[in-house]
Amino acid sequence: MTPEPIVNVLLPTDLEARRRELLTSVGCSLYDLRDRAHEYALSIEELEVLRELERLEFLAGN
Repeated sequence: MTPEPIVNVLLPTDLEARRRELLTSVGCSLYDLRDRAHEYALSIEELEVLRELERLEFLAGN
């Protein structure tokens, strides 16, 4: 039997709250994360935060 898919519905306020939480966790701005990513200067944790932030931007339509 195939498991039922799980669908989470996120409001724009949920996306923004998660975005703020992620940026607080790494202590820098999205601009700074992207700048450091271009220099290959992110830790694995920071890279995962950047990836999640980019997914959130996609979901928000940005």
